[in-house]
Amino acid sequence: MDRARVAHIQFVSYTPPPTDLSDTGQVEEWGNRIGFIAEDLHKLLQLSHDKFWCQAIHDETLQTLIDTYLKNAPRSYDVLCELPEDFQELHDEVHKLIFKTCLRLATHKEDKEHFISPGVFGEIIYENFLFDIPKIFDMCVLFGKGNEALLSKMINNIFTQQPKYNEDLSCVIPTIFQAFEDMKRKCCMLDTSRERGKIPLDLQNGKTGQTMENLSLKDLQDLIFYIADIGVTVSSFLEVYPTASEIFQQANFMCRLSESYDIVPALLAEVKRRDFDDYGGKQLLKVKLTHAKKDLMKIVHLIITKCFIEPILENGDSPEEFVEGFISTLSAVLHERQFLADFEGCHPFQYYSDILAQCSYEIDEARIQYIQDAFSSAFATYGKRRKPYGATTRGGRTSPDGSPGPVEEDMGAEAGCDRNMFMKDEDDAMAGACAPTKKGVELDSMIAAVKDLLPELGEGFVELCLEETGYDIEKVINFVLEDKLPQSLQNVDRNLPRKKSPVIQDSISQRTNVFDNDEFDVFSNNQVDMSRIHRGKREKEDIQDVDDKDMANIKSTLAQKYGYETVYAEVDDEDDEVYNDEYDDTYDTINVGADDADSADELSQRRQFRMPRVLEQKQQGKEKGSSGESSEESDQEAPVRDEFIQNPELIRQRAEERAQWKDQRRRKNPQTGGQEQEKKHDVKGAPKGKGQSGEVLKNRAWKEKHKSSRANHNRKYFSDKKRMA
Repeated sequence: MDRARVAHIQFVSYTPPPTDLSDTGQVEEWGNRIGFIAEDLHKLLQLSHDKFWCQAIHDETLQTLIDTYLKNAPRSYDVLCELPEDFQELHDEVHKLIFKTCLRLATHKEDKEHFISPGVFGEIIYENFLFDIPKIFDMCVLFGKGNEALLSKMINNIFTQQPKYNEDLSCVIPTIFQAFEDMKRKCCMLDTSRERGKIPLDLQNGKTGQTMENLSLKDLQDLIFYIADIGVTVSSFLEVYPTASEIFQQANFMCRLSESYDIVPALLAEVKRRDFDDYGGKQLLKVKLTHAKKDLMKIVHLIITKCFIEPILENGDSPEEFVEGFISTLSAVLHERQFLADFEGCHPFQYYSDILAQCSYEIDEARIQYIQDAFSSAFATYGKRRKPYGATTRGGRTSPDGSPGPVEEDMGAEAGCDRNMFMKDEDDAMAGACAPTKKGVELDSMIAAVKDLLPELGEGFVELCLEETGYDIEKVINFVLEDKLPQSLQNVDRNLPRKKSPVIQDSISQRTNVFDNDEFDVFSNNQVDMSRIHRGKREKEDIQDVDDKDMANIKSTLAQKYGYETVYAEVDDEDDEVYNDEYDDTYDTINVGADDADSADELSQRRQFRMPRVLEQKQQGKEKGSSGESSEESDQEAPVRDEFIQNPELIRQRAEERAQWKDQRRRKNPQTGGQEQEKKHDVKGAPKGKGQSGEVLKNRAWKEKHKSSRANHNRKYFSDKKRMA
């Protein structure tokens, strides 16, 4: 791989997107830089196999570009300003091109003709620093979410072809704990009497009296972001490359992490204690610490699963070594109660104990129960608990003695979920005004609880305070008593009344029907006489006559309720002279039924006879012909026959004529000698096993294709043809 074959491409380094999008000049400058990077990477990926590797080894600007992108590119958990659409698409394209470049660098064999031997490939990537442990960590964070399978294959190939990376990884693990110790030392959480002799004075910066309360806001924010970055980086790496869990276990990662873990709850308590000018900044720090907790607990879970649980399931016959390793590892961290509580909240110990119960190895139940009690006791003291759904034996947490422990009242987490989401209380508290809303009786009880202590406040003002603080009653009371209301509530009237919710009228109360308030109206009458109701068809003896004397009371009731009246028709000769306004005179002008069957003028009322059009035309033709040749045809004229149905005699005559015409054509054919020879289609062919000629195969195919026109396949067609003849 000669340096002379390097292409003349000047790669520019990557810079993160600008934070101030209002500065159009800075945004356009960054967009032009991203455009240059995308163009150069396209050229790089189009190079042939040998030229690509010459460029990767000898071009330092390419390595600088990859280093700066992996280090400074925005992570999925970063809060970014929304870029313009064209710049965002360009940045996404650069993201894909960087991944394709790393993928090609991690592949030693592209096809059968272009490849590098595994040994040489391992030396190239290691000696030229194409990959190192920090780069691999950053690749897992940036590309692990959407390309986990492909990225896992890449990293497996790197560690397989170059085992020296395993040694580098084992050297990186102590630096992680050194970072934790530096952070604790900065917060004065280490035992200074024990550490002072080991650490030089210049590393202590001479600040032996500094405490966490004295940390500046910038230092506190840097510590929280650093812990969150460590958690997400290591957990992403172990997800992509689970084999590395064994190296972490050999470095005693779990025990050392449990000893350094107390800085996480200490930082969370400090964030809650401090007053921030920007309320959103405080919530951001809480969210970062929450994610750091989950990621650190995820690391422990991945190590336990890969090093102990999976081998126990795979080696069902002899799991003694892995079972003992699991018990001894957890027994070594039982004194770190805060660590146990958070781990139990994310990954319950019951899950592991159920798997151990399935193996064939006889486990000492006392040891498992001891560990279980330690986890339960720590969780009862430090863990977040949910209100159980249903029986406490199914969904609720119990304390070590078996009785249900006290349920923690958190007003921001009433919309319960399973116990694995143990930090949802903190998420709801961080959400502030975005927390789940409370309505109805629950909200009324909260307002009443605040007004019991502060009766001078208006209910509307209290409701706004509850919404702002995530429905935390204690925070509302503290804000009012200390006069530290949020900026959004400082100009609100404290006597503000509560808005009345609109009263929704019952639809039944507005119902209008002709049967309202009768004896069968179930909406107004709760008691209905069921003996008056009959289901199904009545028998004849059950039918009552309306004119019966027993129905007199019913008729009188109907007449009073619905205004029915009994009308008796009286025949009077004077009715014809009295004008009747309801008389229907619609059909008075039509002579309906005036002429009966015995009338002399019956024929005059019938429909006139009309000559059919066929006969009418022939009659006209006859009249025209008779005017010209009446003298000649008078003797030969015959009665006109109805031609609606053709004469069968004529049909037979026409068929005979067609047959004679076809016969004459056949006799005139010189090729057949006056005779039509029937063409034979041989489909039988030669005996089986001796092969068939092409003509036989063609005839068989024709017969198979046209078999529907023979035998019984065409009955409908000829039936229709016969009917139309």
